[in-house]
Amino acid sequence: MDSALEKEINNLQEFLDASTSPFHAINNVKELLVGHGFSEVPGHDNWDSRTNRNFFIRDGSIVAWVEADNLPFENGFRILGAHTDSPNLRLKPLQLLSSNTFGQLSVETYGSPLLNSWLDRDLGISGRVIVEGDPFAQVLFSSNGAICRIPQLAIHLDRDVNKKGLKLNAETHLAPIWTDLPADSLAFNEWIADQLSISSRKILSWDLMLHDAQESTILGANEEWLVSGRIDNLVSCYAAITALSDFDVSNSETIPLVCLFDHEEVGSVSSVGASGNFLSTVINRIMSGCSSESRAVAFEKSFCASVDGAHATHPNYPERHDLNHIVKLNEGIVIKRNANQRYATDGIGEAFSKKICVNSEIPFQIFANRSDLSCGSTIGPTTAASLGVRTIDIGVPQLSMHSAREICGVEDQHHLRTFCQSFFSS
Repeated sequence: MDSALEKEINNLQEFLDASTSPFHAINNVKELLVGHGFSEVPGHDNWDSRTNRNFFIRDGSIVAWVEADNLPFENGFRILGAHTDSPNLRLKPLQLLSSNTFGQLSVETYGSPLLNSWLDRDLGISGRVIVEGDPFAQVLFSSNGAICRIPQLAIHLDRDVNKKGLKLNAETHLAPIWTDLPADSLAFNEWIADQLSISSRKILSWDLMLHDAQESTILGANEEWLVSGRIDNLVSCYAAITALSDFDVSNSETIPLVCLFDHEEVGSVSSVGASGNFLSTVINRIMSGCSSESRAVAFEKSFCASVDGAHATHPNYPERHDLNHIVKLNEGIVIKRNANQRYATDGIGEAFSKKICVNSEIPFQIFANRSDLSCGSTIGPTTAASLGVRTIDIGVPQLSMHSAREICGVEDQHHLRTFCQSFFSS
């Protein structure tokens, strides 16, 4: 690995390790943007006095963009979209669970995680805690290292598990142990309060989740793979936001914009999800004062890239893939196609993506799902539908998607960031 790529990967690893929840990811993105001269615009104020480099945050989502005095809005936008959430286990509102031997945490699944990947793993707790204020305040929280674990049943007590397969009940088999003291109604609240150095009476609620406490690492005989939690889809978030922060808008004829959405893994239907009006409202506020005709022209000239993980061809399960569309790690970005609009790329979008790759010397691959298997989806189709903007779906290939710990290629991180930069100026 050359020194420039090593530095790039090290920065990405720091971002992955620190972004243990969507709220932490957004906070880290905010710090990166502020360090590059961006200013936050609050939702309740008028935006007429904004600078040329701005961002707007709501909960676990953010929109950031760069304007220039000589760039009319009618030229359109180049939009990069990704998502900040990952499948995991999330804490329920009340923590009263205990057994005869342990205090346990009451959790529910978020999205579609590979449940077995959360077993026998050192887990931390992170997210946000809502505390009394005026009217209340949001406090970021992350446990100091691992705090809990979901122990798997010993094979002596389940002799057929390797033959019949592991079957997990989300309600009864996934409750982590976190203390050997039986829980009472305030035990968890008091522990959280102690970590935050506040009174437990001040805690009103929380959005907390479990995360793999192990840091990201480089793997492989030639240090060719990156292994981490939350690769889907924080790798895309990082590539998009760093491409924007370094972008020289004087080289562009369109307005570069990045939107990182929460709640993609559960269908994007929320006030900050891609199926809502979060992005369209921000764009309308940016274009405040423009006529409806100008807005229509701007959207017609705009282009969106949905940046999300893609399935690499699994060496142990080739029968689960279309072998006419083999996808490999470290062989370039993936352009994703699906006739049923699970991905937004059409023929024109594929040609557009290929042209960017050829002009910028970026290797690329094409993904199509097996016709007899259902296909995943992204924010691409829903963003295309809500904005009426031509959209493509691209991303880096990975294995173990939706595991607590995923794997992707080191070289592909550079390919993705280069694509994002080139997309802004295309």
